[in-house]
Amino acid sequence: MKKISILGICLLILAGIVVVLFRGFNVNFLLEQHEVIEFNIGKDFELSDVKNICKEVFGKKKVVLRKIELFNDSVSINVSSITNEEKENLVNKLNEKYGTEKDISDVEVKTVAKVRIRDWVKPYVKPTIVSSIIILGYIAIRFRNDNLIKVIAKIVGTIILTTLTILSVFAICRIPMAPICIMVLIMVALAELILYINKLEQENV
Repeated sequence: MKKISILGICLLILAGIVVVLFRGFNVNFLLEQHEVIEFNIGKDFELSDVKNICKEVFGKKKVVLRKIELFNDSVSINVSSITNEEKENLVNKLNEKYGTEKDISDVEVKTVAKVRIRDWVKPYVKPTIVSSIIILGYIAIRFRNDNLIKVIAKIVGTIILTTLTILSVFAICRIPMAPICIMVLIMVALAELILYINKLEQENV
């Protein structure tokens, strides 16, 4: 049964690697390079109405809408790309829908740069290294009478295998990757570490 489970995990990881090589991860749209328009409606509104207008203007382009400002009376319209014609059409339709009188020149199209995955990971590198050194130091002292190299190798191998399995699931299921995913991986690795240390503690009672 254990061999079947290991084989299944290996096949899952292999499939994940193939998906990443050919399609990459499904990165959250807002973390990719895109363009954004912020439009102040000045009153309460339904995102669904703005969404319908965006469908008419941008067609099949990817669009993400968010309410902004203190009173949620403005909308942030994130689109993969915006032409001058689309901008003009969007402003006219929003003016018509909400009775605003925005001039096309008053509405700015901003380009948002792509966020690299290395930028997600960077804030966690130093804390992770420090934590790892402390934990490995504890293991070296607490289990010095055991085969230390074997213990550490098994811990590292288990964490790597679990991380690759989770990343493979993200890739295959096309789950949008975002900075929160790094937190999930760290928490899972920490849980694996705690469970394994607890198991060693029980064996050495």
